[in-house]
Amino acid sequence: MIVVLIVITTFLLLVLYKRYVPVHGIKKVQSLDCSSRTISYVDVRHFHEMKKEPCQQAVHIPLPYLARHHHAIPSKEVVVIVPDALTRNLSIRQLKKYGYHVKGYWCAQELQMKG
Repeated sequence: MIVVLIVITTFLLLVLYKRYVPVHGIKKVQSLDCSSRTISYVDVRHFHEMKKEPCQQAVHIPLPYLARHHHAIPSKEVVVIVPDALTRNLSIRQLKKYGYHVKGYWCAQELQMKG
């Protein structure tokens, strides 16, 4: 019984860690320069969200499709465009898992809170 409780607790802590603890060393990008040739921009927002503040050169792959379509990202250095902190944590961890070097993130929700 104790072993089952420990396994369940460990699983829950791992899920909470992946979702809510920020990835160490990834900084917020102050301005979005979509014309950069050295860095790929990956927009993981849903299709209806990305139309609010588009980045034409970004690769648009919503988070649920990132595992299947990560090979469409042209370079290994990326900046992630995210709608909120939860999506930021999950997408950065997933991109790092596939070998991408995430240089930073740009969060649309943080801009709405300021404005």
